Amino acid sequence: MPEGSPQTGTSMSTHSSELQFHSRRGTIAMLVSLTCFTGNALLLKVLASIRHVDPWMSLTFRAGLGLLVTIVLFAPAGSLKLRRSFQSWLLASRGVLGALGTAAYYTTIGPLGAGKATLIGNTWCVFASIMAAFVLHERLGVLKIMGILFALFGLGLLTGMTPGTLTQFGHHEMIALIGAVLAAAVVVVIRQLTRTETSATIFASQCVYGLLLGVPFALTHFTTLAWMDVALLSAAAICATFGQLAMTEGFRYLSVAAGGAFQNTVPVIITLCSISLFAEPFTTPQALGAVFVLWGSFQTVVGGRKR
Repeated sequence: MPEGSPQTGTSMSTHSSELQFHSRRGTIAMLVSLTCFTGNALLLKVLASIRHVDPWMSLTFRAGLGLLVTIVLFAPAGSLKLRRSFQSWLLASRGVLGALGTAAYYTTIGPLGAGKATLIGNTWCVFASIMAAFVLHERLGVLKIMGILFALFGLGLLTGMTPGTLTQFGHHEMIALIGAVLAAAVVVVIRQLTRTETSATIFASQCVYGLLLGVPFALTHFTTLAWMDVALLSAAAICATFGQLAMTEGFRYLSVAAGGAFQNTVPVIITLCSISLFAEPFTTPQALGAVFVLWGSFQTVVGGRKR
């Protein structure tokens, strides 16, 4: 009907405007997340290799400031329930696994370099897909399986696990790989927690157990910190916190495919910055392996999903 046309046109225009608004908001959030995660990794490299600050101190600052920011932002609204971190075994599992996975990343970013440590850690999505297939009965399509195989092949090249060079796979690579597996387990746990817990409570659980894990080691290896060290530690912790919060906000407005594409650029940018700023060495096989890891990880995240 003619008199209905203007209303339909207005409705479609409003819907289109809402989609554009959500797309812009999600994109901005992901760009903030990307910037923060990159800044966090580079600051951790400076702290470990130049300032010689113990990585356990970096973990303690991240957990402490992350918990403080979460309390300030979410406690007034009532969406944060810290007691649940000790009352729910799933939340406790998320906290412990998350703290151990973060510790693995923080302790390897110095000796391995920001680029290599981040690339190895980025394989968490591969292991998460495998775990989810068995634990959550999620379907593994052909593209996802191909992505997993490519990523694992690239991981072998990146870590030196090629014929005749197995000795290059040292204990730091093993720690980074264990961290990726732990991060994958965290994702599987979070998928179950989102049914009953708020995002603030889930994030705070990692901060709580990160403090419980980091403080004893930080005190054991404690040395006097200069003001510059404190400033860099605080900046790295704030970057990590807001990077995590911005990523969560981005996935609220973007599809998994779009959000996954943004997050898979993080190790690329960190690697390029690490090479240019810290002269991090990459052999030709390692560079090729990095490409396979990134492509395989991306296919594992978005493979088989409709646009």
